[in-house]
Amino acid sequence: MDAQSVQASRPPLTGDKALVSIDDDEFGLNETIARLSNTLATMVRGDGYALGIEGSWGSGKSTFVNFISERLERISGQRVLRFEPWLIGDKSVLIAAFFGLLATEIDRIEESSEFGSSFTSWQLRRARTKLSKSIRKYGRYIGALAGPVGGAASLDPSGTTALAAIGLKGLDRLIPFFGNAVPLEKLKAEIVQGLRELRRTHSEIRFTVVIDDLDRLPPEEAVEVLRMVQKVADFPCITYLICYDSNVLSEQVRHTLQVEDGRRYTEKILQEVIHIPPQEPFALRRALKRKLKQAFPKEFERIQGDRDAEYRQHLFFDVWGGTFLTTPRDVARLFDAVALSWPLLPLESDFCDFLWLQLQKLKSYEMYTWTREYLQNVGAYRDGGRAGDTQPGEMAQSLSKLMEKHGWASRAYISGINSFLPGVGSFAFDDESKRKVFDFTRDELGNFEAKHRLGSPSHWRQYFAFEAPSYALKDGDLVAFRKACATSGGRAKAFLLELLKREHERRGHFVDLLLDRLLDQPAGSLSTSEADGMAWAFALTMDELAVETVGIQEFGRSELWRKAVHLVEKNKPSNFSDIVTRGKAINWLSHLVRDLGFAHGLPTGNRSYPENQWLSREALDEAVILITRRYETFGVKRIITLPSPLDALYCWVQLGNASIARQYIAAATRDDGGFLSALQAMRGWQSSSDTGVTHPLRDDVVGLFLDKGEAFSRLEVLANAGRPRATRRKASALLKAWQRNDSARQPVAEITIDDASDEQVM
Repeated sequence: MDAQSVQASRPPLTGDKALVSIDDDEFGLNETIARLSNTLATMVRGDGYALGIEGSWGSGKSTFVNFISERLERISGQRVLRFEPWLIGDKSVLIAAFFGLLATEIDRIEESSEFGSSFTSWQLRRARTKLSKSIRKYGRYIGALAGPVGGAASLDPSGTTALAAIGLKGLDRLIPFFGNAVPLEKLKAEIVQGLRELRRTHSEIRFTVVIDDLDRLPPEEAVEVLRMVQKVADFPCITYLICYDSNVLSEQVRHTLQVEDGRRYTEKILQEVIHIPPQEPFALRRALKRKLKQAFPKEFERIQGDRDAEYRQHLFFDVWGGTFLTTPRDVARLFDAVALSWPLLPLESDFCDFLWLQLQKLKSYEMYTWTREYLQNVGAYRDGGRAGDTQPGEMAQSLSKLMEKHGWASRAYISGINSFLPGVGSFAFDDESKRKVFDFTRDELGNFEAKHRLGSPSHWRQYFAFEAPSYALKDGDLVAFRKACATSGGRAKAFLLELLKREHERRGHFVDLLLDRLLDQPAGSLSTSEADGMAWAFALTMDELAVETVGIQEFGRSELWRKAVHLVEKNKPSNFSDIVTRGKAINWLSHLVRDLGFAHGLPTGNRSYPENQWLSREALDEAVILITRRYETFGVKRIITLPSPLDALYCWVQLGNASIARQYIAAATRDDGGFLSALQAMRGWQSSSDTGVTHPLRDDVVGLFLDKGEAFSRLEVLANAGRPRATRRKASALLKAWQRNDSARQPVAEITIDDASDEQVM
């Protein structure tokens, strides 16, 4: 899709600008607007009538007065002036700017045929020379005289202090600027007379001055505008509509005038106050849902029929939206946030999760930052790590506090937060002591991963920064690997080795992620060709990968091996015998065959696990024959150099012919170097809080392959008298690691056999 098509497909961004036309009304204001507009046009007759439009920020005050203005402008004789003092930015010219605006409107009326038709030519000339000029001059005088607002007297609604409060005593200050200054009382009287004359000749004329966002001005300027409305601009034919938040404006008055109750003073200035009707939460949610459905119809179509997505949609609109959406501005801002950012996300992203996250960002930034930190740590679990020792408890406590803040302390289950984030299911419990985070249920992360959800370790970051986490595997990599598998095992092998080289502080990290992502997919989701190619890729690379990724181990064994075995179990290859015969990774293949043996209860006497028997017993027996033949050809001396030689030795002795295997091992250990190397290969792995990770040599392990008594005695001789010194050091270290018990000796049958030569493998 080209740039123009993408742009055309995106919904327009409107910002939180106020609506202009009643035709765009979403909350049923039409009747209220009509009644109020008619009242202002026909019933208000007072001089300088001031009507307050009060509401909290975002409640729709600007939209409300825009609708009134639109309606008034349709009524004959009504003139709407918008005075926007916050655009002036200079208190010293604030009043002059207002009177300039009024004079300009008077000029327009004088020049109109409608107005001029009711005057004689002499009256028209006189009006033009007197009224607008007087208004402009009055504004300049008042602006020059206006000094700092000194106290409550400047807002005296009684008018007894009149113009003295604005500096009339300093009239002599006007002379340097205006020459022989006209007395202010016379100027104001001329203006009043001119406006009354205007009303006598044109009875329908009335000016409505809209002053919006008064509470956003600096306190001194807000008070200056109130002073102007009350005392210096209380002219005939003028109505003031003043929009404000009473809490903010009363505090501005209290602070500036040093009075006890700022609200009381503002109420005396305004003849009447209309409070913006609060919007019902349901109406706000309905408006948001309607806007989103119009803008994103395909996203809502995908939600239909998906019970999980439908439930999260309900949680978003009815629970979280009902809690956080309180004003029309909230609806407008949230819609724009979604319209701006959603098209930037990959197509597979989850729409409900994204809506939920954007709501947190807009209305509960604390919850938003908690979610971001939590998901960063969820990503660490996929990265092979975990959160710090104290972090789970701290994050659970902070989440509980956020739940309490929003009224969900004892009923956190109502929030459904566990539907949006993994590992927080215990927050559905009423008992706060049982609530945990990072408490993932079986396959929970895999489910989030498979659906590209917000809580996915591989996808969470794209919901915040429109890109996958730096440690995450790209979705395209998963697709590319499956295509490579379908083509050939060789191509899939090359892809794994390319991922191995991809830069990360944990070498092999992206191979590990690939296996995780594949494990997240349902069993049998790969085609036969993909399953065959994947098994071949593992059989060609896993031994090399184990050597290269020593940092990806658990209990001393490669995690990549374990995951690769599970993937083969979930996606059975059709040519397993061929893979066992020719796969280069003989050590991993030994691990795989041995795992199959466990599933079938081998060695004899062990419990079987039928659910893991993806290969029949006959096919397993064939695989054992094939791989033990390879051991004979491969040679013991090469086996003990493999990444995990005990896997191959166990497989040979426990599943194959133990007697033949022991003879080959005896032959390979005739010389001291082979003997010491074989014992080194037989060392195990254990970990304890006292000693950390150690590699003991156990009697029962040595006894499977050699006569453990003879081996121990021989080792003692080498530790005491072996040559050269390196031999003594190696023997001494092995003796120290040997953990003996009282098991009976197991003699080794002597045969004449040389350790085999190298095997040619793929």
